[in-house]
Amino acid sequence: MSGGPRRGVTRGYVGALILAATIVAAALLIAAWGMLTLALNRDPVMSPGVSRLVGPALVFLALALFAGSLWLQSLVLLRGQRAPAWGHLIGLAGASFLLWCGGGFLAGMRVEETVLSPFGAAIPAIWLLVGLLYWAVLMRRVYTDRPPPRWPWERDEDAA
Repeated sequence: MSGGPRRGVTRGYVGALILAATIVAAALLIAAWGMLTLALNRDPVMSPGVSRLVGPALVFLALALFAGSLWLQSLVLLRGQRAPAWGHLIGLAGASFLLWCGGGFLAGMRVEETVLSPFGAAIPAIWLLVGLLYWAVLMRRVYTDRPPPRWPWERDEDAA
């Protein structure tokens, strides 16, 4: 275990942080898919005979995979490793892309909608970005003694 100051965090804090990161990842993915839909003038799932619910179902499974990976990343960080858990982050990105491709193939989607799809490529990129953001927030909480950020109206008037 590395030396230096360390603050304890509760399971509730880590759980709430995982929930917040998962919501951020979903929001970024929805925004990215919306922009891609407008730019490319196509939907993520357009194969004939494939339900339009396949895309959201695969994204939901990828979000569950994302949350589980963040929990494992938290355990690594809380055990003393201060560097990002690159194995978890890169493994998560690869697994989420494989989930999109494999689930799409099983549902009957074409190769253009799975392996070659910009919609599918957006998932691991966003998961990697939000995973790093999650690590930075948890790292700050555990290994620094800085107080939590406060809004201007929450600050003490006398501390100025």
